[in-house]
Amino acid sequence: MDKKGIDASLGLKFSLELFKRYRQNGTLYAELARVPGVRGHCMAFIQLVKGEVVSAYLEDKQGKRYPSDKDILCRLDREKGPFEWTLVHQPLITGQHQSARGLRPQSSDPLASTMQCSAVPKIIAALSWERLSAQAPEQREALYTLLATINGERTVANIKDMVPFSRDLIDDLLRLLLELEVIVISTEQTGGS
Repeated sequence: MDKKGIDASLGLKFSLELFKRYRQNGTLYAELARVPGVRGHCMAFIQLVKGEVVSAYLEDKQGKRYPSDKDILCRLDREKGPFEWTLVHQPLITGQHQSARGLRPQSSDPLASTMQCSAVPKIIAALSWERLSAQAPEQREALYTLLATINGERTVANIKDMVPFSRDLIDDLLRLLLELEVIVISTEQTGGS
């Protein structure tokens, strides 16, 4: 095990069973060579909360995402792998003053520029609450509270002033909503600050 994550190359299905047994939280990822419907190599990502898969998707070299699920990725791993899966631990968001700061290093975070205080989040899709059923009630409530403040006009700074969570937690929740493709964040200036 290195500082970046846990090697989970024993086979995806086996690894997922272990992570479920030990209620692991984090992002499991691997590079896949050939996937039907995706051109070239791509990355597969699986988000785990308390060992349960809450989201899975593929991302091509251009950054385009393709929805997937645990069963498809397990089949690909069995038939064309095993691939070099790595789990990056992420703390479970359990309270309003805790932060999941370990989600991504801030310096290499591709979303850091989108999280500017003047950026405006907009809801583009309904949040599938079924996908979040494995999350703690506090996490679901935090997402609900944050979503209730997003109206397509308020800036990230306005929202951070409105909700009773730490700024880091709000950033992490916004990242999760972006990953789930529930929101987009516009960084265009719309007049005043």
